[in-house]
Amino acid sequence: MILEIVAIVLIILLLLVLAVLLIPFHVILTASVSQSSRVFNVALSWLGVTLWRTKPTAPKEPKKEIKKEEPEKKELGISRIVRILFSLRDSIPALLVLVRSFRRALHVQRLDMNFTFGLGDPADTAILSGYLWSFAWILKFVPSVSFSFRPDFEMVGLDGAIKFEARVRMLFLVIGFLRAYSKKPFRRLIKEVRSR
Repeated sequence: MILEIVAIVLIILLLLVLAVLLIPFHVILTASVSQSSRVFNVALSWLGVTLWRTKPTAPKEPKKEIKKEEPEKKELGISRIVRILFSLRDSIPALLVLVRSFRRALHVQRLDMNFTFGLGDPADTAILSGYLWSFAWILKFVPSVSFSFRPDFEMVGLDGAIKFEARVRMLFLVIGFLRAYSKKPFRRLIKEVRSR
């Protein structure tokens, strides 16, 4: 009887882990920038239930800092930087595995970017908008991406909004991380970065 209950609990846990790995998470990111305010929101949902959402906050007044004694951290010396760089160079194949798995895990559903910008000088604004227009036509071939901008020849600044929606399937990320972590240079890189 006890073995049957343990087996049922293990099967339920296994099904729950498989559901988390196979059913994609839905990520929504919205940001808007204007002269007077900046708003940034992120929402993470799974199976239609919002798991995490950032709350917009009003700008806070700076607090007076009270100095606390912090434990001594190991300084970032030249020898440690060299070790990290060599570990990074050696773990490039593992990092490429991570990048490929991230590409497989992320499916962009929608990306909308709308901007109005100005540099103050009409000539500089026109030159920059010409450069942007020369690259923006490439995004017209991606059906889920909408990119538009409008130069303002009188103002100095940037106003705009971004909305990004994507599905993330955790299975590919977990497999990619495990494959990368199985390589010794990648483990050494993580150890070097985490060491203090």
